[in-house]
Amino acid sequence: MTANIPKEIEAYLNGLTEVQKAIVLKIRAAVLSADPAVKEGIKWGSIAFFNKENICGFRIAKAHVTLLFMKGAELKTPNILSGDGAKARTYKVTSAAEVDVANITKLVKESIAFGM
Repeated sequence: MTANIPKEIEAYLNGLTEVQKAIVLKIRAAVLSADPAVKEGIKWGSIAFFNKENICGFRIAKAHVTLLFMKGAELKTPNILSGDGAKARTYKVTSAAEVDVANITKLVKESIAFGM
């Protein structure tokens, strides 16, 4: 791993399959590059991203990786998110090649603009 990955994040990544790790690293780079205010840590047993509030975090399954946006229902960005709950929305992918970096970045920027 590279030196800019905190040890707790690196330890988490080491527990993933190669496919899961590739997806997580691509999404992680998009989220962290969206705004310098975004921080990361381990919350709820996985990598989570936050600023003033929780923005989004990973849920890892055997066949896919899900990025859950805590207030995804409020986001207006060209929507790649799924779900119909009162607040949260999810983005599910099965390979790093299908990760929509541009829209993930937009969703994080919009979340920051919302005050998260």
